[in-house]
Amino acid sequence: MRDSIQTSSRDELILENAPTPAASIASDTAIPLPAVNTICAIVVTYYPDSGFADRMERVAKQVSQIVIVDNRSEGESARRIQEVVQRFGIHLILNASNEGIAPALNAGVRWAESQGYRWVLTLDQDTLVEADMVSSLAQVFRSNPFPQQAAVIGSNSRDQFGKATSSDEPIESGGFRGKEMKTVLMSGSLVSVDAFTSIGGFREDFFMDCVDHEYCLRARSHGYRILMTEKPVMEHCPGAPTQHRLLWKTIRTSNHSISRRYFLARNSTILVREYSFVEPMWVLNYIWSYAKTLILLCLFETQRVAKLKAFIRGCVDGAMGRTTISVS
Repeated sequence: MRDSIQTSSRDELILENAPTPAASIASDTAIPLPAVNTICAIVVTYYPDSGFADRMERVAKQVSQIVIVDNRSEGESARRIQEVVQRFGIHLILNASNEGIAPALNAGVRWAESQGYRWVLTLDQDTLVEADMVSSLAQVFRSNPFPQQAAVIGSNSRDQFGKATSSDEPIESGGFRGKEMKTVLMSGSLVSVDAFTSIGGFREDFFMDCVDHEYCLRARSHGYRILMTEKPVMEHCPGAPTQHRLLWKTIRTSNHSISRRYFLARNSTILVREYSFVEPMWVLNYIWSYAKTLILLCLFETQRVAKLKAFIRGCVDGAMGRTTISVS
């Protein structure tokens, strides 16, 4: 692995129900098997915490190279990043400002592609990977009956309370034991660089939130498939989740910030507009899930009024197609 620094300004499905592969997917193009020596991990950072080095050590053992794309962390967080870069021989791309998750991921994938990698493992800075994450992702790829069509292989996950992302039954077809999904979380996902190049990368005007959903839905519209491991292979906690009692049930709320509430609402509205006729069941399920998070926000979170105002503003901007916003 090389140590270098670069600066920059800048629902589970039944298999036969997936879209018919687009003609652009070359069935005779050899795709290398995901393995330690064929995968580059991409980690987007923004003020990582004190546990960052330990999490990166787990990643470094499972991939050939790591690239960190930092969105202008400063102070102690910046020092932590430099220490990790030196310790694990990581390639570092320093953005001059907070460019958001999508531009940072795109920069990382393009660097990995320039180094000859055909697979990238995308990770959030706070994701804790299991020791068998990459081997589990590779097993899903090897056993799935449509290797040429695999755009993303996501990681089933647990949150900090031990709850798994998906409890649905795995698909069993021709020896394939995994899950075919419509969307997966981008953190912990094995992304085909060939598919990335074919469909155009991550949507940069989304800045953050729903970048993973949009990428997966767009990949499906191009004839690709989205897969996921059957078992949880990482711990991932969107937001700052807390548990609460509601009648006889224990429920969780994300406690997303005001700005995150805006981006979630805006980008979700855009996805509903763009995919209502293409992926109607996904849209309906997504709207229902999102509505439940708003109810929990009103019941248990702080800054309710400000967050609801951000939600309304995001919905209006999304409905109008406005994605240009100044982010401090």
